[in-house]
Amino acid sequence: MTIAIYQSIFSLILVGGFLSSTSLAATCSGGTIGDGICVDNTLCCSRFGWCGLGPDWCDEGNTASPPTPAAAPTITGSPPSPVPPTVPVILNDDSRMIAYMGNWHTCPTAAQLTQYTHVVLAFAVSYTWAPGKNQCDTQCNIATPPVCNNAPNDSLISDLHAAGKKIILSFGGAGMGGSWSSSQDDCWDYCFGKEEKVVSRLTEIIDDMNLDGIDIDYEYFYEDNQNGSGFTKGAQAQKFLTEITVGLRNSLPAGSIVTHAPMDSDLVPGKAFYKLLKDISGTLDFIMPQYYNGLVRPALDGVDGSGFGQETSISLYSQLANDYFGGDATKIVFGFCIKDCSGTNSNANAVQAAAVMSELSSVYDCNGGAFFWVVNDDTNGSWSSQVNQVVQLNAGCAASNSPSTVAPSSFVATTHPSAAPTKQPNQSPMAAPTKGTPNPSFAPTSKPSLRATTAPSNADGFEETKCCPPDFTGLRALDNCSKFFHCVGGAVVGPETSCGSGLLFDQKFMYCNWSDQVACVPNVC
Repeated sequence: MTIAIYQSIFSLILVGGFLSSTSLAATCSGGTIGDGICVDNTLCCSRFGWCGLGPDWCDEGNTASPPTPAAAPTITGSPPSPVPPTVPVILNDDSRMIAYMGNWHTCPTAAQLTQYTHVVLAFAVSYTWAPGKNQCDTQCNIATPPVCNNAPNDSLISDLHAAGKKIILSFGGAGMGGSWSSSQDDCWDYCFGKEEKVVSRLTEIIDDMNLDGIDIDYEYFYEDNQNGSGFTKGAQAQKFLTEITVGLRNSLPAGSIVTHAPMDSDLVPGKAFYKLLKDISGTLDFIMPQYYNGLVRPALDGVDGSGFGQETSISLYSQLANDYFGGDATKIVFGFCIKDCSGTNSNANAVQAAAVMSELSSVYDCNGGAFFWVVNDDTNGSWSSQVNQVVQLNAGCAASNSPSTVAPSSFVATTHPSAAPTKQPNQSPMAAPTKGTPNPSFAPTSKPSLRATTAPSNADGFEETKCCPPDFTGLRALDNCSKFFHCVGGAVVGPETSCGSGLLFDQKFMYCNWSDQVACVPNVC
């Protein structure tokens, strides 16, 4: 990512203001060095001398005697004209701001809702949560889901519709089952073969709750022996995914939304899921790749870089646009994770996400916008309002067409043959999801076949140091691979990060891997 892009987006955000109210663009201490005092005492003063709300201001402290401040960044050239966010954000067939709302979280504020074009209710499921392993309904009975705060909320749905927002029901999530080794959940197994029942029930829920469409969030196995799991229902899984997608497109009212939110590692050519969705891409209004599972790390690499991630985001994005939608980037919504994805080193704060969307716009000036996990982390809309400064610049760039509708005879579900797992050279297993939070983050991919060796200690003759090789940019192991730290241009940047219980840092792939898969080599410069 170029410095110019960071400067332009930083300038845009500073001049335009991070929040919807232009009064928040006030300065403190002349707008040069923060003195911790804002005229509006409900706001925090950042180290660069700007008043606002959110972690970029308040996490730095809001006292009259702040730490020795750093100089504000030098911005070359004329800054772009300020573009305040549109409130409310207008719904288009492009430039979306889609927010996943965990229905166990507290209900969102009015400030948040103004920033969203779509809200995804997560999740409709066929289990009852239980520690260790969810209790699956063996008949795949899907309960009517709560809206937020673990309760119905008809007024919120009405308010969203009154404001022109679309509300999508998400079926699935990590709690239904995941393709990573630590997931014990297998509730998808009980739904295979019950495609008509699932389609009928989801259609009923969407109608009863007055919702606008369906998102299928499938993070489970779909190939025999995928990830060395011993899974034997690949053909059944592929048939299930195909038939419920096509079935929902045909059963929902005209104008309803049908979408999928696959893990980035599943949207790789050669994977059965990639081919499956390509074959039925005509049923989808758009697709929402989770670009936060670790295969790509756009917040650190930009859209066209790799190093922290194993692939470039733009290569995967372009492949989808061309293979699925004839080059139409308005049908791809770029996925971000705000706070829940530290296990994959994939969190993106507002400035990082805005920079990514700015880079994406330089390649696809008319694109599908962004989605994020999760509303609960978008405090008072502080994240979405900043990212919308970029996303909404080209709003309305696509001709306003109705979402695709398909006659029942247009798509016939077919059973795909069981496929042997195709091993991709740059797959990246991730930290397991937090139990009891069935969200579409924390999704690991297949583990590399490595022989585990005993992690060496300093007694083995190594003197481990926190240092970076000359000119090296990337991650390095520390404390016998139990932690890692960042290097940029040969210099240590920031504090070290612990991998967590049961994980060690894998220097070969530059992420925290299962401990029995890591041959630990202490960091020596």
